[in-house]
Amino acid sequence: MNLRLSFPFTDHPGELAFNCAIFHDLEQLVHHPTHILDRLGDTPNILDLFLTSNPSAYAVSLLSPLGSSDHNLITVSCPISPIPPQNPPKQRCLWRFASASWGDLRRYYDDFPWNDYFFCVRDPSSLCAERKTEVIVSGMEAYILHSLT
Repeated sequence: MNLRLSFPFTDHPGELAFNCAIFHDLEQLVHHPTHILDRLGDTPNILDLFLTSNPSAYAVSLLSPLGSSDHNLITVSCPISPIPPQNPPKQRCLWRFASASWGDLRRYYDDFPWNDYFFCVRDPSSLCAERKTEVIVSGMEAYILHSLT
């Protein structure tokens, strides 16, 4: 986008387009001059805008001009990929901590065979964390009133 504004003849609509792109956090995909320099004193500039908020999704190619055009041919492609299915919204759990049976929950955690359950696994990083979460949530479900919303 900056290359376009460095052109000495950028007009007011060009400046408005630049400000709009900045305001909406858009990025220019075409970064190479597109006008073929055919006169002495011409400066390279980008005459074609392709603005996007997701530049990594596109591939830009700059090709030779068609026929007698004085502009390079630009192709922008976006591979079509299936939209991943969205997971259905999860139910939320509302915990009623004021009515919890804290003593029973504490005994549950104290009596649980933590070492036997967690440290028998070779990969403590992920599986151990998942198992700890299961135990903690099962204790909460048993001794803290809750409802799903």
